[in-house]
Amino acid sequence: MRAAKPVTNRNRVNNRMIGHINRTLLGFAVLGAVALAAPVSAQAQSQPGDVYPVYPAGTLDIPAGAPPETADNGRVRNVTIPTLTVFHPKPGADTGTAIIVAPGGGFEHLSMINEGSAVARRLADLGVTAIVLKYRLAKSMPHPPAPPVPAPGPALTPAQRAQAQNSSPSAIRAMADGDAAVAFVRAHATDLHIAPNRIGFLGFSAGAVIALHVATNPNPAARPDFAAAIYGAMPGDAVVPKPAPPLFLAVAADDKLVGPASSLAIFTAWHAAGSDAELHLFQSGGHGFGMTQQATTSDRWIDEFTWWLQMRGLLRR
Repeated sequence: MRAAKPVTNRNRVNNRMIGHINRTLLGFAVLGAVALAAPVSAQAQSQPGDVYPVYPAGTLDIPAGAPPETADNGRVRNVTIPTLTVFHPKPGADTGTAIIVAPGGGFEHLSMINEGSAVARRLADLGVTAIVLKYRLAKSMPHPPAPPVPAPGPALTPAQRAQAQNSSPSAIRAMADGDAAVAFVRAHATDLHIAPNRIGFLGFSAGAVIALHVATNPNPAARPDFAAAIYGAMPGDAVVPKPAPPLFLAVAADDKLVGPASSLAIFTAWHAAGSDAELHLFQSGGHGFGMTQQATTSDRWIDEFTWWLQMRGLLRR
């Protein structure tokens, strides 16, 4: 286990997060030298599943009475300590490219197999060092009670629902974890046997919000070198930088939760900023298709992403 380096404070983090980040930075200053003094061994490098804490121990404020982290049916809930799980390519097959993978789940759970480990293993087969981010979540139960029936009123559009969700305290914490994950991976590029200028961020649904958040970081040094957002929405206060990292987008036309309009808007904003973007709008597949095979063209999103990586030279040593 290894401590991370500090993450650059973001303008979009609200005042409640600033105190937390300052405390975290203090922990980094004390523990940073210890982290770099113990490089990952060659034997550990060859084994998938190495786990690292995103922040140094004792630097996060864990709410009193927080329920324990649980896993059920491929979903993880109540994460209070974010981690990074590394899936290494086979020895001699690594390309030097790394991709942080952020599963979705509405900031209430994480789809750790369908949008996490299954994706990471596929990427590792391509020679990519895949790193699954388990970020902090809102408190939730495996089978929550039915919500009260809302009072009659105008129905929210998918974009309005996404915006409300993406500005929640849990979303803000998760986006801060995304920033810290990029900082950690880049700081430990040598230990992880990756190139510090070939670090990507791939997110699904809520994880795609995190991917777009880090891709639009006002600090160029804190951004990933490329990004991918699968059925995601742009954080409300995000401004696409000029230039922005190359971006891959994928969504199904019958996605009822986020809707394809969000991905179309992101694609348009990226091009308006003069940056590279590629959008795949599949006829069907719904929301959350991930690595689930449904006999729809969305099953091939990972192939399209592979070809995109190959075209950009990211699958060559």
